[in-house]
Amino acid sequence: MASGKGDSGGRGTARRARRRDGPIAQRPWGQPVNRHAVIEVVSADELESIHQTALRILSEIGIAFHDDEARAIFRDAGARIDEETHNVRIGEELVIEALARAPSSFLLTPRNPDRSVLIGENHMAFTTVLGPPHCSDLERGRRPGTLEDFSDFVRLGHHFNIVHMMGGSPVEPMDVDVPLRHLQSTQAMLKLTDKVPYVFCHTRQRIHDVLDMIAIAKGTTRDALGPSTYAIINTNSPLQYDKAMAGGVIELARHNQAVLLTPFSLAGATMPTALAGAIAMSAAEMLAGLSLSQFVRPGAPFVTAAKTLNVDMKTGAPAFGSPDGNKAIQIGGQLARRYGLPFRASNFCSSNTVDFQAGWESQGTLWSAMTSGAAIVMHAAGWLEGGLCASFEKFVLDVDMLQSLAAYLDPVAVNEQTLAIEEIAEVGPGGHFFGTDATLAAYEGAFYNPLVASTQNYGAWVEAGAQDAAQRAHLIYKKALEDYVVPEMDGGCVAALDAFVARRTAEGGAVID
Repeated sequence: MASGKGDSGGRGTARRARRRDGPIAQRPWGQPVNRHAVIEVVSADELESIHQTALRILSEIGIAFHDDEARAIFRDAGARIDEETHNVRIGEELVIEALARAPSSFLLTPRNPDRSVLIGENHMAFTTVLGPPHCSDLERGRRPGTLEDFSDFVRLGHHFNIVHMMGGSPVEPMDVDVPLRHLQSTQAMLKLTDKVPYVFCHTRQRIHDVLDMIAIAKGTTRDALGPSTYAIINTNSPLQYDKAMAGGVIELARHNQAVLLTPFSLAGATMPTALAGAIAMSAAEMLAGLSLSQFVRPGAPFVTAAKTLNVDMKTGAPAFGSPDGNKAIQIGGQLARRYGLPFRASNFCSSNTVDFQAGWESQGTLWSAMTSGAAIVMHAAGWLEGGLCASFEKFVLDVDMLQSLAAYLDPVAVNEQTLAIEEIAEVGPGGHFFGTDATLAAYEGAFYNPLVASTQNYGAWVEAGAQDAAQRAHLIYKKALEDYVVPEMDGGCVAALDAFVARRTAEGGAVID
């Protein structure tokens, strides 16, 4: 008996070693499709009240647009403009016209058409984290981001199939001067991945530079680019768009690229504490941006993120992952369906470290994203510290959660084979299914195989090193970087991209106002 246990343990150790040495097991490339029923938090009448309040805000109070071209576009469309205050009042008929023009779904095609991403039609797309100035891992600790850190996050985003789109700067490369940062970041992004890239949307010149670079990587021109990329546009809540954000809506729509309109909505700070009022105000700000985009180019791709988060009233800090915010995400999904628009959610947490709090907050926001019918989940992998830090370990743990979510969305096959009546009859009362032909045939892929999570008993876990989830994720992120393979790019496109960056660098890049 002892000998048998020893042999079994040896085989188990060998299997674990092979798994460590071989490629990381992951789901194949593809978007999950959400066929499940969504959650309706408010009634149809209550939702309509929120919408009607948003229309009243637009027509009676207005939105300030601090961009001359934006106000001119609204004036030509028939909105009421106050040039002294920059206030724009938009009537219901203009909103209805804009909603009728906006697409309910669209396809983003990067330089590799096999990595195209469908936005809408119950498909879900996950992005890397976007924008933290710091990054961290267990080995080097918390630190300002560098271009190499940025590049490593892009490599991880490319390596893991469950990540469909690049979230701009998964960490800000603080070692690159701001006027040149968008050039070097985009150059690295386009070379290190062939997935959907991101536009850095702070000035018109930055937008043009990035669109030109994406076009070069695809062997085309900016004007002929087609929907290939996207950017987040944040309103300057309450009720205003600064020059950069208004210009971003205009330029993205003009070039037929996707706008993810995200009001800077914090209930209790930039918006009312009452969720209904905050969401109505958020919807108003979103509808103003939608109207601008559709007046610039009818049918321009557009995604709504009209919802709200809330602040912790004790500290004033955003309370990412709160139950109030998760309800608001689901109401935002209801509004998106009311408008016939794709909806954007996020994977958020407030925790300052990779701990249980980070896990439950992220799981809550991901579950809310799924049950809201979200088409895009921003910051899906790597977000920590309320967005101030990108964690390499959290990235891998999030990948495991995203793969688990995708596995949950896989349909259950119900047919003669899966009902398994012959197998059940073969085993009969009191038997077991470990050794049946069907079990042996399905051994590797019968159920979801966790990337990080462990089902070892305590003794086996201690024998393996007693590592917690963050420690296991650390090893996996290192392994993923070792396994990463650079995607091919046409040599002529590489040379043209490098020449463009060299020229724009010599010209001084793009200064942010």
